[in-house]
Amino acid sequence: MTLQRKRIAILGGGISSLAAAFDLSSESDWQSKYEITVYQMGWRLGGKGASSRNPERGDRIEEHGLHIWIGFYENAFSMMRQCYKEIGSRPGTLPSWDCAFKPHSFLVLEERVGDGWMHWPISVPTNDSLPGDGQELPTLWDYLVMAVQWIREWLEPRQLVPTKDMQSASVSTRSHEVMVKELSTKERLNPRLGLKLIRAADRHAKRMPRDARKHTSEERAALLSLLRDFSSLLSETVPPGIEKDAELRRTWVTIDLFAAVVRGALANDVLGKGLDQLDVLDFRDWLQEHGAANITINSALIRAAYDLAFSFENGDPSKMNLAAGVALRALFRMVFTYKGAFLWKMQAGMGETVFTPLYRVLRGRGVKFEFFHYVEALKTSEDGKLIDEIRVWRQAHCKNPEYEPLVRVNNLDCWHYGPDFSQLEEGEELKASSSNLESYWTTWNGGDRVTFERGKHFDTIILGIPIEGLKGICGDIIRKSERWQAMAERVKTIQTQGFQLWLMKDLSQCGWTLDSPILGAYVEPLDTWADMSHLLAVENWPAESQPRQIAYFCGVMETADQLASKEDLQFPLVEASRCKKKAIDFLKRDSCYLWPKAGQASLPDTFDWGFLASNTADSEVNRFDSQYWRANVDPSERYVLALAGTTEYRLRTDESGFSNLLLTGDWIRNGFNSPGCIESAVISGRQAARAISSTKARIIGENDLTLRHGILDWIALQIKNVADMFYLSIDKWKC
Repeated sequence: MTLQRKRIAILGGGISSLAAAFDLSSESDWQSKYEITVYQMGWRLGGKGASSRNPERGDRIEEHGLHIWIGFYENAFSMMRQCYKEIGSRPGTLPSWDCAFKPHSFLVLEERVGDGWMHWPISVPTNDSLPGDGQELPTLWDYLVMAVQWIREWLEPRQLVPTKDMQSASVSTRSHEVMVKELSTKERLNPRLGLKLIRAADRHAKRMPRDARKHTSEERAALLSLLRDFSSLLSETVPPGIEKDAELRRTWVTIDLFAAVVRGALANDVLGKGLDQLDVLDFRDWLQEHGAANITINSALIRAAYDLAFSFENGDPSKMNLAAGVALRALFRMVFTYKGAFLWKMQAGMGETVFTPLYRVLRGRGVKFEFFHYVEALKTSEDGKLIDEIRVWRQAHCKNPEYEPLVRVNNLDCWHYGPDFSQLEEGEELKASSSNLESYWTTWNGGDRVTFERGKHFDTIILGIPIEGLKGICGDIIRKSERWQAMAERVKTIQTQGFQLWLMKDLSQCGWTLDSPILGAYVEPLDTWADMSHLLAVENWPAESQPRQIAYFCGVMETADQLASKEDLQFPLVEASRCKKKAIDFLKRDSCYLWPKAGQASLPDTFDWGFLASNTADSEVNRFDSQYWRANVDPSERYVLALAGTTEYRLRTDESGFSNLLLTGDWIRNGFNSPGCIESAVISGRQAARAISSTKARIIGENDLTLRHGILDWIALQIKNVADMFYLSIDKWKC
């Protein structure tokens, strides 16, 4: 007797959906158990990570925003390493994962000092690990022990260089000496008391059992007492003139931050209760509750954390809001678990670096893709226990059995710049309409409506559409379910904005004097800048107009609580115009600090528009029109937030309330819960796949309280690492 295969409909083609498809189709006998079909509106995969090449402007890469991978993305890198290993050296893709991703270790934070700004350059040490190697994360207790040791080493006058596993930016000898002196010279204090206290705390923590369940209340209380004494001393000894001494200020702020983090974690018993309990508070409020100084709470370090997660309610830079547990979890992983390098830059657009190889591997395995399928509604069964129907707008019909979404550019398979009209029956009509098939406000009304029925077209659904889009698609469900109502109301999203510049001058010619940066904590709302000039190597500019620099800028965008009506067809144009104005204002007013030589010498706070690569020599607006800017306003593009008090309203992958509907995306409660994060999305996709396969596969990083695995797991991991190194050595020469 042959069992019927389960038909799985994956709705949405973002990274979480593809991660679910990847895990399901990685099972050795998956085709005997499943039929997997991914339904995607428009012509390309990627969601917020989608990118295309503009054939009219040097085949340049145009992204939804800035995408940089962080070295702790264990699940995301593991998937990409497996993907590149499987695809091999086929034409059209980068030859290996470590050719597709390159380490980046230089960061710059911007400190507001008086009426001006000051660069805070940070060169983060690299290490010998590789992201995605399968090594289990440290426990929460491990993080706290490392943090205490890290503080001690910053203060230790005889050991000024952090140890390898502390992975922190180096600090000058003078800063350490001044800090120790300030902690030691209060008349009523014993000499070097601060250093003695943190040494004692470090020794005490290392004597306690590594299994936090074996700690006694007395041991915890003694450690907390030492840390409170240290922090009290620290708060009483803020060095005079700290605002004017950059090295001293940065050292003091960093120590104060981590002292408050460890003290708060112990006081709130995160070792027993996990980090989610802290999410009722904003991160800055939580730090203040546990004694962090105002100079720390308002420092560039903290502002950069909020910038990284676009954590501003309603996109308003004055409304900083980030759940404390989410922030603390990300902080621990970024500082203590990054592998190889703190950051990793993709060596082409995210489309061809990530989504092309995923698409080709999945399609090669037998996963089906249906483009131009816009999901409009899910309908429930009469008893309310199952999803019975998926109602879809088929936006266009392919002339051939399958739509081919890729085009070769400089030996890389990239996603078409808009639909390939030649493959579509409605192609000429679509082309003439200039309609955007990825827009909620599209003017296109061609194609037809179809209904997929449970038992005939699908059995199980993986819902990978972002939460803002579900308010229309799942309207019936939301009206009938209090949990869905709460989620829709409390889990917020915002618009973001960004622009990309191609300049005829390189960094030094623009006046930037440091290394190629990723820069944060600058002026709001466009607070982040990354030098992406390495991408010129995969673009295709004519020799006479070859740019010498690419710059990406991004930030939040003030956002109304309610999505604009679908009938408001002017809304995307209005928001794009608002984004363009913000970008031009930034270049006029704020770029001169980053690029002093790009200002017009005779006029302060101006920008020399001649620096922009352009096919026109006219006015500033015309030259800026040759660049690329984007307001991310569509439901599928908006950025999910992790606001204080909202974690409890997120649903887990198997908490939809329907036995045949699983949820995936960075907006669900997946144990990591970090907003807009690739790792968070991949974890949730893996959880959806696991729920279908009914396996007990562990997913690294989904549980704060997981202990390290035993010796058999360790041996299996070492065997896997040796095999990976073998394949890596074969692929190295291809780069």
